Amino acid sequence: MRRKLVLLVALIAAVVFFMGYYFYDGIYKKSYYNTSLSIGRDISLKKSLSVLPNSNSLPFKIYLKLRNSGRDIKAGEYQFEGNYSLEEIMDILESGKGKMVKITIPEGYSIKQIVEVLEKNGTIKKEKFYEELNKAAKEFPYPVPNGNFEGYLYPETYLLPEKYDEKMVVNAMLGQFLKKFPVEVYGNKPDFYEKLIMASILEREAKLSKEKPLMASVFYNRIKIGMTLSSDATVNFVYDYKKKRMYYKDLEIDSPYNTYKYKGLPPAPICNPTLNSVEAAYNPADTEYLFFVATGDGGHFFSKTYEEHLRFQRENK
Repeated sequence: MRRKLVLLVALIAAVVFFMGYYFYDGIYKKSYYNTSLSIGRDISLKKSLSVLPNSNSLPFKIYLKLRNSGRDIKAGEYQFEGNYSLEEIMDILESGKGKMVKITIPEGYSIKQIVEVLEKNGTIKKEKFYEELNKAAKEFPYPVPNGNFEGYLYPETYLLPEKYDEKMVVNAMLGQFLKKFPVEVYGNKPDFYEKLIMASILEREAKLSKEKPLMASVFYNRIKIGMTLSSDATVNFVYDYKKKRMYYKDLEIDSPYNTYKYKGLPPAPICNPTLNSVEAAYNPADTEYLFFVATGDGGHFFSKTYEEHLRFQRENK
């Protein structure tokens, strides 16, 4: 009888020990996170926290109850990258110290337009931003002729620390570009910069992603037979994209970016393109098209001859 009692006590002690270890491990053991989460009134706390590993585990649920059921968690955007324990994550969420802000850089914006967006938020200075870009030029693995980073500030929605500065923004954007275009893949392609220039033109000219390979074929076909690219977007770049419509007088401006006057590609990208624009620049459609014109619904009519081009315009006035 006594032996059974000793075994029972030992069994209970073992269960208590392992349960204690299980809960301790779940709360205090550090794990690697690369996760963003949003806490807000329009999203339930359970759903917000569901992106965290083991959020459905028993230790997580019990610990959340012990932490006032999450009522002390501050609303906001959070980014966790590194090793954290559940206790540390809860401390950050309750203190609000890890809060992030969303900064959206629209597709096809030039560096000048990006700086304007950032300055409107009131947290960066233009001069300091360009200064940080100049510093980055020393170690950036792709060509930046005359320190020109046009084409390399990847358009994306970024989560940045609430009190971000110019260096953080520059590092985030250039870092995202290098993730999209790793040096080990694109760095050995001698024509990468030329493709980036073409991609920037496609980004500004095409509203529909599916048309980018078609548009790329038009521009490459023009280059092949010695035609000018005649891209409104490259000329509008000279006007800082302030022109809603291009007139013949606007096309007379003397600039290496005026592809009505000068053959071939402009000297540098005219905006910061997306991945699918670069892919279209590398993989143009196989066509004989030389012309395109807007159809009014976001798309374009493509044609092989100038006669077809003019006929479509006449019939669709």
